[in-house]
Amino acid sequence: MNKILIASHGHLASGVQSSLEILTGMGNKVTVIDAYVDDHDYVPDIKKFIDELDGQTGIIFTDLFGGSVNQKVMLEVADHENVFVITGTNLPIVLSVVLEGEEITKAKLEELIAASQVQLVEEPKDDTDLSDDSFLE
Repeated sequence: MNKILIASHGHLASGVQSSLEILTGMGNKVTVIDAYVDDHDYVPDIKKFIDELDGQTGIIFTDLFGGSVNQKVMLEVADHENVFVITGTNLPIVLSVVLEGEEITKAKLEELIAASQVQLVEEPKDDTDLSDDSFLE
């Protein structure tokens, strides 16, 4: 089984957890760290997550590559081959990982990340019907 941690500046992590709960009922499948919302030192929380993996695969999502949260996570996961760090986190990638039924591998993560990229959506320039009735057709 995969264990998942979301660590972010502010309440992004708990916001993603809330969305997971609303969309899937699986918000309890992730651990969250909302950094810098108070004076709490969150580094021991990262260490605890890693220590409790017990050989399981750990996936840690951070919000910003090179940000302080990401830097502290990277320092803690050094020498842990069973932990993957994904940064620039968005809800689609977290959903994909949470809903993945099998053990996560690097190749599988790369596939899920590619499918979860940000997309530019433009209004169609033709007479496409965008009503609610046509959505499921």
